[in-house]
Amino acid sequence: MRDVAAALQRIDRIPRLGWVVGPSPVTALPRLAAALGLDFLGIKRDDLCEPLHGGMKMRKLEYLLAAPPLSTAAAWSAAGGIGSGNVAALVVAAERLGRRVHAHLFWTDLSRAVIDNLALTASGPTSIRFYPSRLELALARPSLFLPLRARDGEGAAIVPLGATSALGMVGAARAALELCAQVRAGELPEPARVYVALGSGGTAAGLAVGLSLGGLRSRVVAVAVVERLLASRFRLRALTAELRAFLAARAGIAPVPPAAPIDLVHGHLGRGYGSPTAASLAACDALAAEGISLEPVYTGKAMAALLADARARRLGPVLFWHTARREPLPRPDGFCERLPPELARRLGAHCGGGSR
Repeated sequence: MRDVAAALQRIDRIPRLGWVVGPSPVTALPRLAAALGLDFLGIKRDDLCEPLHGGMKMRKLEYLLAAPPLSTAAAWSAAGGIGSGNVAALVVAAERLGRRVHAHLFWTDLSRAVIDNLALTASGPTSIRFYPSRLELALARPSLFLPLRARDGEGAAIVPLGATSALGMVGAARAALELCAQVRAGELPEPARVYVALGSGGTAAGLAVGLSLGGLRSRVVAVAVVERLLASRFRLRALTAELRAFLAARAGIAPVPPAAPIDLVHGHLGRGYGSPTAASLAACDALAAEGISLEPVYTGKAMAALLADARARRLGPVLFWHTARREPLPRPDGFCERLPPELARRLGAHCGGGSR
């Protein structure tokens, strides 16, 4: 294994907000591992991280928000589904840092997690604009989908989709080095495969670069939760190349080794982005029995892929990266009053609110 401490030292030359102060734990699930015929099954618990209610998003945002233009802008503009975890985490960060968020949200299927994230988004320092579909949002606000645009037409600094950019992916690479250190310390065996949900692709790409940098031989299994057009091998190769070049230039790591292999898995999307599947709901139930809460459209689908693979063949030691935020989120009273009228109408009975 390469010198993980030295790699972390070099990466920590890149400014960040310092929200991640310690490694997230790895929870072993021996009973489920035995049932699936796995040598080891562990869950990397980013849901237990403290900042911004936890999750992988805070690892990315602590880099993005520490650098211009986001570090100097009074307002940030971001796009996502109505239950976007990225937008919800961004709103909590804005509250902490004294900023405002212009949230541009498109309709997705409803679930408890979607409503919780939307309630948190609406209750913060946020203005919300609603679009009936992702296509209509892209046509109305193309600047939010263009990686080279730094600001929108109103002067707000744009947060990349899924917080995925070279700088944001540094957070995922650093997380992988954190895992490498845990393997070296004997907290878990070296995983043969690391399963993770793939949306914008930055988490999978960052983990692949970080695992290789730390000397692990693990493969990243990236389970697509978006359409094939948005989840391609070409995009993953481009993202890993972008991150490796950035680390060489900004962290002085030379040479940055090739990224760990990424197995891109389709077939778990279901009806579309944001829609649960029967398999993802069953995966959520299986992990709930182990005391771990997943949501059905990202982590549930990634776990469904892991369960299906384990039943089909021997996988060796496996790690599942829990990227979602912590449960439960507070649901503020009266959040629906802050939503655009069309969105509140579409929420129907869900738009009652009340603290839980």
